[in-house]
Amino acid sequence: MAAARKVKVIVLTTAYRLEGEIQVAEGANLMDELNRCREFIPLHKATLFDPVGGRALDTLEFIAVNKPQVLMIAPVNAEKA
Repeated sequence: MAAARKVKVIVLTTAYRLEGEIQVAEGANLMDELNRCREFIPLHKATLFDPVGGRALDTLEFIAVNKPQVLMIAPVNAEKA
């Protein structure tokens, strides 16, 4: 497996807000990884938030996010994207 780095992101879906990490191959950027993903985006060390109240609902080691449900993905620290 090729070396990868972790990029912290905020993911807004039609139902939830998530914060977690996407693994990005060395030499690639976040958009490269998102374009590579097929139907689901793998998110590691994710916290699931209530989109209205902002309350943390759960912490998950891994979640696969269905791409058609994603409204927005933003790096937490744009310098690392």
